[in-house]
Parts: sequence; C-alpha cells; structure tokens
Amino acid sequence: MIMKTISSVNNSTIKAITGLIQKASLRKKSDVFVVEGKRELQLAYRGGFTIDTVFCCPTLFESTTVETWSAQNLGTKNIVLVTEDVYKKISYRNKTEGIISLVKKKAFDLDSIVFKNVNPLILVIENIEKPGNIGAMLRTADASNIDCLLVAEPKTDIYNPNVIRSSVGGFFTVPIGVASNEDIIEFLKQNQIATYAASLQKSISYEKIDFSAPTAVIVGTEATGLSEFWTRESKSNIKIPMLGTLDSMNVSVAAAILLFEATRQRDFYRDIKGI
Repeated sequence: MIMKTISSVNNSTIKAITGLIQKASLRKKSDVFVVEGKRELQLAYRGGFTIDTVFCCPTLFESTTVETWSAQNLGTKNIVLVTEDVYKKISYRNKTEGIISLVKKKAFDLDSIVFKNVNPLILVIENIEKPGNIGAMLRTADASNIDCLLVAEPKTDIYNPNVIRSSVGGFFTVPIGVASNEDIIEFLKQNQIATYAASLQKSISYEKIDFSAPTAVIVGTEATGLSEFWTRESKSNIKIPMLGTLDSMNVSVAAAILLFEATRQRDFYRDIKGI
C-alpha cells in the first residue's frame, strides 16, 4: 500500500488539524477530534471509538511499521506519513511518539450509559472550566472504577485536547454523559441514585456518609462551588474538613478523596457481607 506523505506545514489538512487543536468553535462543528499517542489511541479503539485517519512521522515512531501497528491496534490502514517539521506543527504533547489521529466523535448521551456495578457510583461535575481538572477527574474516575462521569452544564469543550491529555486515557475508559442539571437529576432519580453535594453550607463531614448504596457525588468549581440547584436537590451536603488556613482544595483532589472513600466503604461492606 502506497501511503501519502505530507511535507508542508501549510498543507490544508495540517491546518485543519491545528485548528481542531486550538479552537473550540472548529471542534464543535467537526465530527472528529484529535488524539495523540499510542496508548491513548489504543484505549480509544478499545473503548469503541472509530479511528478515522492516522498521521505518523516514521522517524519518531518507535515500533514495527506504522501500517502493521495501526492495523493490529487501531483497526485501520488509513495512514498519512508526515515529516518531522509537519509533525511538530500538529503535536500538542511535550514528549511525542510520532503518531496522532483524527478520531470520530461519540454522542455523550445519558441514555447510552450502562452501569457495570449493582450499586452504581457516579461523579457529577458542574460548570468545571479547566480542561486539566476534567482530565484529572477522568483519571481518578478510572482508578476508582466508578460507573460514569456526568458533565453538568459544561463550560469547557469535552473534546479539548488538554482534557484528553490530562486524563491519561481515562477519557476513553470511563463512560461519559454530558447534559443539563435538570436532565442529570432526572436521570439519577430514575435510577434511584442518592446524590451528595460537595458544599460547605449546612454540610456533614464526608466520612459520616454511607456511600455503599447507589451514589452520585456532585462537585463544582473551586471559585464558586456548586449551584443552588444541587444543594437543593441533593440528599445531603457533604464536606471535607480543612485542617489548615485555607478553606478549599483543588476540585480534582476533592473528587478523588470522596470517590475513594466511597470505594473503601464498598470494599468494607463486601468483606463483612461476603459479597
């Protein structure tokens, strides 16, 4: 198979890729998004995403031939070779492996989410703006083996390359739903999921909560916290006691503490009940 080679940074395809990386408005209009790196692409393929086109710099790609590797790991032979200068133009990672791809988007509908646990554990994130925080929470969501992450009232494009990069592959391993507050609370109620809002107002210390039943943990921005919607709709407000001078922590850290407490409790209950 003869593969096309792109050697100019001014090539229209290369300009289109850089546009998808840099501009949310272009990503919104497109049916594909950009993913860089072997592991991320493999996880995307295993997670049911369709790999559209692979762009590879042979001098940077340390593996078998890209055609063989791509066919075995990504299910495609639709490959375009690029020079190092061109690859550096479209690469957005500090350390690169010489492979980047356009991947078909998925619709992150609530109806598509299937729970893997009898007692689902869910993380809801409201109004989160920083891509790095979203990515970090996806990484934590994978580590704690929760059922899904729901993005409420999104302020950041979920396909932002920095979300994908900072998730270290969690973007492709954790079921994601994106919807309004109203649609998410309706989804949770239909599935009989108890909701706990991370808030300092009229709250209970998190370790006093029983997270062993079907549970959704709700977190908001560090600047403004959760909206009144969630503090009103939730079963209880919960807090992580602060022992220092500051009254808050990074939202991704807070989410990790709450999710792993829920996971710890579930392991404990499995042990005592012999589940």
